[in-house]
Amino acid sequence: MIFFFRDTLGIGPASSTFTAGFFVLALLLMTPTNLFLRFYKPNAILFYLGVGFLAISMYYFAFFNPVGTAVTDIGNYVFIFAFLILLLSIPSDVQETVVPVFFILSLFSNITLVYSLMTDPSWSVGMRAAVSFSNEGAQAGGNPHITARNGVICLLSALVLIPRYRSVLGRLFLYFSVLFSLGVIVISLAKSSYLGVGIMVALYVFYNFKVTRIFSAIGSIFTFKNLIVLIVVIFGINYFLQAYSNVYFSLMNYWSVFEDRIMDVIFTSLGVKLTETADIDASAMGRVSGFADFLDTIYSWDVFLGRGYKFGFLDIPILEAWVNHGILGFLFFNGFNLCLFIYALQEIKRNTSPLSTFLAYFFLSLIVLLISGGRPYDIAYWFPYAVMIRFLGIKYFDKFNAKPVQEQLVTANP
Repeated sequence: MIFFFRDTLGIGPASSTFTAGFFVLALLLMTPTNLFLRFYKPNAILFYLGVGFLAISMYYFAFFNPVGTAVTDIGNYVFIFAFLILLLSIPSDVQETVVPVFFILSLFSNITLVYSLMTDPSWSVGMRAAVSFSNEGAQAGGNPHITARNGVICLLSALVLIPRYRSVLGRLFLYFSVLFSLGVIVISLAKSSYLGVGIMVALYVFYNFKVTRIFSAIGSIFTFKNLIVLIVVIFGINYFLQAYSNVYFSLMNYWSVFEDRIMDVIFTSLGVKLTETADIDASAMGRVSGFADFLDTIYSWDVFLGRGYKFGFLDIPILEAWVNHGILGFLFFNGFNLCLFIYALQEIKRNTSPLSTFLAYFFLSLIVLLISGGRPYDIAYWFPYAVMIRFLGIKYFDKFNAKPVQEQLVTANP
């Protein structure tokens, strides 16, 4: 939404100042009246590991920083901790409304993306859909990962909401939103999101594949409401493909491009040329060279304390934590993500609440990025991480939807 208003509509300056202003506005809107008076208990393990890594990186930023002080880095830490503190001040019943809000905002962002592409004279069907920046020195070609991640959020939130709606029109709208989101993910050509969705589907099938559930699902299809929904969806898809056959062929072309890029990555990483047209992938080559930097660190004295804040950009966050912050940084950051993975698997199996289920699957979509993109300090990681610290793997949520429970509170001293 920020990039749509700033770069597409031209509202406000094309700089990080506009983005920071949006963040400040969002934090003000979520500020409760009982700020600093009452804190709700988060996932203690995730909290200590997450805050521990942030504290280590802040220490390195202050005292072991070869790249110098940057206002952006300070601002990122301020926003992350402010967001986390505000989340700890928000009562748990907010989880009943958060997922619908996620869905509405992500769907709106998907629509604005389509509008941005249609009004961009430099974009044509077949090119990857990416958020384009208008500020000076912006990333060439835009950032497709923002586009794909928003598509994943809309997809997951719609799927989580479907079982909660009984009306035919409501379910139809959510089903078409799922298809729309899949289309956004496809045209983004972000390999990490493709693989992330594959991981989510695989684990869902693993935990839900039972013969009895298959038969019950087949039986539920033949209820009157579900038959109407199924018939409308089939006729709607058939009509769309007939009226807009070029869209179908364009999506198939995007899939073909994705296959070619996967072959390029395999060739670049392993030296195995599975197809005659495979070529060197620039982003994969950057990670290969980053892995070489990791090996150089391992075989030097820097293996213990690291080389300093943002010393090397590996594009592999789980390894960069070690290169820059040594063994301690590696253990805290990767221990945090390992625990997140365990809690995500538990939630997928138990399905305690809509928000927890959404966060569990969303973390699975981030797993690929942890080995293929970004830095361990990126705000794009830590905003979702903060929400997961507050709402994922919380014991007292187990019976939250069954009956009212007395929440565990921590009262701040006046």
